[in-house]
Amino acid sequence: MASVLAQRIAARNSGQSDAPLPAPGTFDPYEALIRKKQGETQPPDPSTIQKWPDEDVNKLQTYCQKMGIIGFNSGKMNPIAALALLKQQLGDDFSNTPLEDRIPEGYEKIGTKSGYGPNYPYGEAMKKKQILHG
Repeated sequence: MASVLAQRIAARNSGQSDAPLPAPGTFDPYEALIRKKQGETQPPDPSTIQKWPDEDVNKLQTYCQKMGIIGFNSGKMNPIAALALLKQQLGDDFSNTPLEDRIPEGYEKIGTKSGYGPNYPYGEAMKKKQILHG
């Protein structure tokens, strides 16, 4: 173990390391941060930017315009997956669909008489899976 450490110390002292360490007390991390913030970084490579089909991007854009969404950052997500996520969170645009078609099974419109009165057995509704919890 001592011989391995001695070899590493000798390699470091002889200058064989990749990047020499600055002298103690001469490195300023704040100055390095400022240089990085001032743009001394490499610009992004255009070949690494993900391109999605225009049709998928247009579907997402039209949905966002319909629903009044000004900005949406989907990161590296596929536009179709992002559209499905938005539809799950916000719902679909039902402006051209009549109310009768929008009501899920098991729900009733306000003002209609319920077909399930106090004498209607609970088990029948459970058999038909019409009772929704949540």
